[in-house]
Amino acid sequence: MKLYEIANDYLALLQAIDEGLIPEEAIADTLEAIEGEIEYKADNLACVLKTIEAEAAAIKAEEKNLAERRKQKENAGERIKSYLSDVLQRLNISKIETARNKITFRKSDSVVVDDTFIKWAQEHRADLLTISDPTANKTAIKAALKEGAEIEGAHIESKQNIQIK
Repeated sequence: MKLYEIANDYLALLQAIDEGLIPEEAIADTLEAIEGEIEYKADNLACVLKTIEAEAAAIKAEEKNLAERRKQKENAGERIKSYLSDVLQRLNISKIETARNKITFRKSDSVVVDDTFIKWAQEHRADLLTISDPTANKTAIKAALKEGAEIEGAHIESKQNIQIK
């Protein structure tokens, strides 16, 4: 029997008891049997949940390790690319072609802005700026609300969060 089915049976039993449909001598045994089933199912589900959470944590740790390794490889590749580029440009070599590789340079344009640009753009050309939307600092809002501040559009909501240890 599934946990939700047991819960439905339990609620139906409680309703039947309220309506006086169950003899008093049968109530204790029936409640004990249903509670035992709920406890057994809940315990099994908690074990499954712990296993899934442990696997998720292991995957997250591995993701972090892989991301660090990827970043190291990318940095090493960038250093080699930069070194090769610097040497070839210093020697004024613009093309090398071998059986395995073709190394060439292509022209690209990039925009460089200095420290004065932002102020100038704010005064003259705001369309040249990208402005991020503000986001709520929920930690600061929670602290302010707990101190008694009234903040329109914000409130603290209490929840019941299950804990399995």
